[in-house]
Amino acid sequence: MSKINVENAIPLTVNSASGQHTGSKALKRVVVAAMAGSFIEWFEFSVYGYMAAVMGKIFFTNAAPSVQLIASFATFAVAFIARPVGGMVFGIIGDKIGRKTALNITLLLMAAATFCIGLLPSESSIGVTAPVLLILLRLIQGFSSGGEVAGASIFVAEHSQDKHRTFMTSWVEVGCISGFIFGALTTAVLHFSFTEDDLLQWAWRLPFMLAAPMALIGLYIRHKLEESPLFVKESQAAKSVSRPRLATQKKSLLISSGLIIGANIPLFIILTYMPSWLVSTLNLTAEKSLLMTVVPMFFLMVTIPLFGKLADRLSRKKIMSYGYLGMMIFSFPCFMALRSGEIALQFLALLSLNILLSMLLSCILAKIPSLFQVAFRFTGMAISYNVAVALFAGTAPMFNAWLIKVTGNPFITAWYLIAGAAVGLVAVMAAEDKTGQPMSGDRRR
Repeated sequence: MSKINVENAIPLTVNSASGQHTGSKALKRVVVAAMAGSFIEWFEFSVYGYMAAVMGKIFFTNAAPSVQLIASFATFAVAFIARPVGGMVFGIIGDKIGRKTALNITLLLMAAATFCIGLLPSESSIGVTAPVLLILLRLIQGFSSGGEVAGASIFVAEHSQDKHRTFMTSWVEVGCISGFIFGALTTAVLHFSFTEDDLLQWAWRLPFMLAAPMALIGLYIRHKLEESPLFVKESQAAKSVSRPRLATQKKSLLISSGLIIGANIPLFIILTYMPSWLVSTLNLTAEKSLLMTVVPMFFLMVTIPLFGKLADRLSRKKIMSYGYLGMMIFSFPCFMALRSGEIALQFLALLSLNILLSMLLSCILAKIPSLFQVAFRFTGMAISYNVAVALFAGTAPMFNAWLIKVTGNPFITAWYLIAGAAVGLVAVMAAEDKTGQPMSGDRRR
């Protein structure tokens, strides 16, 4: 399905801002390269989240089980501390040197850090040095991921025709979700294929070891890409005209942050935290919880481009507003259904949450680039995206695990989803809707 959509949706794309033509084959290469990089980055970044319970036993051996899980999620969250720094660095690289250069560097850094995690000794072998090294490598992962999503989405957005921009950028999210799914499936295969002793002794390393060959594949796909035509045009114009400053875009930064909070809180809770919630709160086995979450994730992956195509017709503002409202209305009933013990109701609840999430993810990577002018589009998106994710979304698994432990209230997570959606709804209502129009500062021919 994806091949037909990507190849045939736009036989010939005219970039109205640049006046340059991107043929369907060239546009397909851009989209596939962005998807491949996002897939690799998010598989490597998310696999730690799916292995959280196992990683807690390996690197926090002497702690109680509940504390092990919190400590493991804290190590997951610590990577988000480095994301704003990475966003700033790669934003400057992307806006000054080029989008393609920034994307290649992020891929190499993520692969190196992930591969090295797979080489680490356990705490029982080298003591406290093990978790310290783990935290260091997680920081490098966070630093590199600070540039990937912004770079990939901007790269596609700047190659796309105005009237199809939402649909085309939605495929970047398909790449991200595919990486999440592959991480979940890999973890499930490990649990099914190895005993717990084998998993704790050596088998946990396998998904991290995949980083090296996957990075080589990603770089091969990306190496023939041409730079964004809008970036090239802006770079040429900047030689004779002074560039505008990011400081003039405070409103865009705030709106972007609000949109990201509203979309990424459910992203990290539903995709990363939910398997552990099902284990710790409902006492399901790790294998069953992973399978229960993976199937709805396939629906998420499939519906993202469908909602993206619909948004290009109806408007991003409408689709995202419906998604945020739905998350606010249905989060609590969905968590009640999850607590019911009925498999059909549990599956329906997870499916509903994933479909609501797809309404947000389908539009956000077209919505945010449209807020910023091309001269600082990478920097503006990368900073707002990573600061918001670091403060509110990436910490959601750790914060929710801690709150449930302290309060004993399993519905804390539902309230957290509702709060995030409320922030996103305010942001999307405040944002100018540019569906079908050039992005901010981009001129028609």
